[in-house]
Amino acid sequence: MQKQLSIIITFLFIGIVFPAFGQIDNFFENEKKEADSNKVSFIFLGDIMQHDLQIESAYNYKTNNYDFSSQFKYVKPIFDTTDVVIGNLEVTLAGKPYKGYPRFSSPDELAYDIKHAGINYLLTANNHVYDRGKTGFEKTMKLLDSIELKRTGTFLNEIDKQKNHPLIIEKNDLKIALFNYTYALNGNIVEQPNIVNSLDSEKIKHDLIEASAKDYDAVIVALHWGIEYQHQPNNEQIKLAEMCFENGADIIIGSHPHVVQRMEQKQFTAKNTETKETLIAYSLGNFVSNYGTKRYCDGGTMIIFSLSKSKDGKLNITESNYIPVWVYRKPKENNLFDYYVLPINDFENDSLLNDSDKNQMNIFINDTRKLFNTENINVPEFIKN
Repeated sequence: MQKQLSIIITFLFIGIVFPAFGQIDNFFENEKKEADSNKVSFIFLGDIMQHDLQIESAYNYKTNNYDFSSQFKYVKPIFDTTDVVIGNLEVTLAGKPYKGYPRFSSPDELAYDIKHAGINYLLTANNHVYDRGKTGFEKTMKLLDSIELKRTGTFLNEIDKQKNHPLIIEKNDLKIALFNYTYALNGNIVEQPNIVNSLDSEKIKHDLIEASAKDYDAVIVALHWGIEYQHQPNNEQIKLAEMCFENGADIIIGSHPHVVQRMEQKQFTAKNTETKETLIAYSLGNFVSNYGTKRYCDGGTMIIFSLSKSKDGKLNITESNYIPVWVYRKPKENNLFDYYVLPINDFENDSLLNDSDKNQMNIFINDTRKLFNTENINVPEFIKN
């Protein structure tokens, strides 16, 4: 009750102080009023990136520190109504010099702002995780551990891997295993005793078979895969997804292409003729970045769904929807910006945006809806009442 009251107060505050953004308090008319003891709600985000201009814009010369909180401001209320929020951290927290592409390292404040926003878990197996070598890799892992921001996909050593692979999510009487793998490391070589889960189909198969022998209620596999800027999953993605489902995965979440790819919820029939419900999002695109006006890359999508178990022990995947998000860059002094991730449903008609921003956002909206309306299977856009 206390949490719900604080959420209501937050919504009222936003509506009063930011009237142009006040629509967001209508977004949650369907939010759960009481916790379901056998249901867990999830949100997965796309790539959390910090390019040079994002880092420079986040610096406060008066306080001599960095503040990334604006990026999460208008999605935080959505996170606050969800049990589990998981994002793909596609930067290191390796210390100075802070840098974007091609060797990412963001200030420590990013991790704190991610946690404060309500993101519970991070996927760290991606092609940039070893951008700053062993030292930067270990600093990143240790910082996340120090603020109790749970992670999987990369590990300090074998002991760390045994602890966090798979990452176990226990909520509302459900026990869910989360795996994470990446296709490459941009040519970097992992030094011992560090470990990065690679996109090795035989290794993934082995992990899933082992998981099938345990008492997990669901298995989620997050894969950093595919080809950048391609809207269609390639044959390797489709083949690997089928292998994962065949060997025990229930849900697959993809990242890396920096554009969205289709989502499917459908029945999967294994070789033993056993049938189960499955959900896949081939690519969620970018959650936050500085791709600017680059078409298809200036936003992404969040996928939401709920898991529950029926009395006969069958896993139910329900309430599967997508929420498009677009990165609004609000100009400020010295050619810098305040960055905001905007949930499209609440902002596509907002009067605060100028004509140029509206046009840019509408291009992204139309592109995303055209793809998903044509290719998604049983994963519609979330529409508020």
